[in-house]
Amino acid sequence: MRIAIVGVGDYGSRFAAWLIQSGQDVTLIARGKTLERLNTEGLTATKGPTTPARHIDVVHATDNPTVVGPVDVVLMCVKLYQLEDAMEVASPLVGPNTTVLGLQNGVTAADRLSTRFGAERVVGVATSVAPTPLAIGEWPRGTSTRTTTIVQVFKAADISVVEHDNVLEPIWAKFLVVCSAAVCALARQSVGEVAQVPELRTLASMAVAEAIALANGKGLSFGHESIAKTDKLWDEVAASNPAWRPSLLQDLDAGKPLELDAWSGGAVKIGQALDIPTPANFAIYAGLKPYENGRS
Repeated sequence: MRIAIVGVGDYGSRFAAWLIQSGQDVTLIARGKTLERLNTEGLTATKGPTTPARHIDVVHATDNPTVVGPVDVVLMCVKLYQLEDAMEVASPLVGPNTTVLGLQNGVTAADRLSTRFGAERVVGVATSVAPTPLAIGEWPRGTSTRTTTIVQVFKAADISVVEHDNVLEPIWAKFLVVCSAAVCALARQSVGEVAQVPELRTLASMAVAEAIALANGKGLSFGHESIAKTDKLWDEVAASNPAWRPSLLQDLDAGKPLELDAWSGGAVKIGQALDIPTPANFAIYAGLKPYENGRS
């Protein structure tokens, strides 16, 4: 399978390493210092919550997708706020038979990719929070030969993944986790540290309850037991990896821009569109808003 990966940060580097080591034909789309480093030093995949760091000496990387041409699968591994520019970059990679997967936080990426490339080329993806696997399915519902094939390729690369016939559900389930995990960024605390502060856990649960109302407002059927499920996942992560800092907090620590529209800010905007109040998510969003554009 010919695969192009647009965005070679933490997430993109891990997928690249897994897929290259499993024998897939992978091209990395990068630019500037990232491209220079890939071509001179190879690929270093960052350590994940449950996966080790990996290094590959020689990779195929370019800043010119036109010379690559249409591929079988494009993985969009950029932040949500980078997606518009990334879709422009990826256009030469997308042909009539190309499948595009967006590995972004939030719940809007697949719709935006469908608008740009056509719904027939887009497959839905729910990104994972260990121990929950990645979920892949036709967008917005169903499975097909191509989703089965992609899942098989990912499994062969030791990627934890399942095929799902209603991928909207795991996408929104991940969004519940994202809304709760934003509390870590607000408090500048790891997941283990937040777990020890009842007031922060309460705020996280309030944010989840609001996200459930939004999901149901979009036609899904999440019950209040989803709060308990999210709390259980939080406890599992806090117990197994208490020092884990969600990507939003990592970006805040590093002075990078924040993808607030994929986290609490996304909940606020969806709530405004549906006329559903989201005061907990608004408080988290407002507390992080001054840092949205990063710092120099």
